[in-house]
Amino acid sequence: MFFINIILNLENFKYLYFLNKIKLLGNVRILNITHSISSIEDLYSLSIKELINIDGINERIANEILKSKKQFSENEDSFNKLIDDCEKRDIKFTTIFDDDYPVNLKNIYDPPVYLFYKGELIKDDEYSIGIVGTRNPTDYGNAICSKITDELVKYDLMIISGMASGIDTIAHKKCLQKGQKTYAILGSSVDYIYPASNKKLYFEIIESGAVISEFEPNINPDKINFPKRNRIISGISLGTVIVESGLKGGSLITAEFALDQNRELFAVPGDIRSKQSLGTNELIKKGAAKLITKASDIIEELESKLNFNSGKINSNDSVKEIKTENLSENESKIYEILSNEPVHIDKINEITGLSISDCLVNLLTLEFKGIVKQLPGKYFVKC
Repeated sequence: MFFINIILNLENFKYLYFLNKIKLLGNVRILNITHSISSIEDLYSLSIKELINIDGINERIANEILKSKKQFSENEDSFNKLIDDCEKRDIKFTTIFDDDYPVNLKNIYDPPVYLFYKGELIKDDEYSIGIVGTRNPTDYGNAICSKITDELVKYDLMIISGMASGIDTIAHKKCLQKGQKTYAILGSSVDYIYPASNKKLYFEIIESGAVISEFEPNINPDKINFPKRNRIISGISLGTVIVESGLKGGSLITAEFALDQNRELFAVPGDIRSKQSLGTNELIKKGAAKLITKASDIIEELESKLNFNSGKINSNDSVKEIKTENLSENESKIYEILSNEPVHIDKINEITGLSISDCLVNLLTLEFKGIVKQLPGKYFVKC
């Protein structure tokens, strides 16, 4: 069965590779074609009229398809060379027809019909969060990125980023430090390490996840490639977090893709005087992104999806666990004596030894955190 799967995988790849070499065909048209035929040979047996009946194919594109038949042998040689190159460099591939292709990515408008990668694709990679931001973060941005990544990893959520300098690098490193797997999506081929300063990180990611690209081997990083890369970051993820960003840049492009793909978009608010926070603050101001300051804000938004899909977060207790991690000593003391049964303020005062006023101040804070509720008559319960 293993070898049969390899053969099927290779045939799928060859079929899509040939389609990808035809001028004017993009991912969307290629996928439309695959619904109408089952092999490249079938494609070349269709008439112009039959081709035009395929969604997205006009007469001009149909003629290009028929012209490409003359390049069949040339493309076959090119494909065989590509396979040899991949084997020599330990580069693997997956197609949109294969089981190991990232699940969430299949559902965007224009998913790459195939991906190249080094490392291993993870079975549960649909439970992932994208984290991106500026290449020149402030100390605040560094700290917040590290904190939020640390909190997300506690829930076994993968982190997806682009291995760029700055926020991307911090997210990957924190993820690896906590023993979690991560994907780096590249704007070059997977055999090109960029930036060079991330060489060590590159190999660490391969050991505990994968570096992924839709570009064939020997493709250098290029500014026209990065938007394509950014749509994959948001496409693989359930939601994307923008930590720090100026008014222009790749992070905001990723944000646009996340919104277009109907994915959740989150942004960390920043100093209004800092140029690194102009973009994130603007996203929040416009209502395009949800304001977050901690991982629990993200978990609450995605909890229904996580519950529905896998029980990754099994109940409301999981969200509460995040919220109760950083309680003060007095807040913890009060929270521990509460339950689903109402407890009067006098009882809380008696058990904790805190004054009534101190109890009320701390209870108000716990209410703001969403883990305690006040009932009539100064009774309190856990939410």
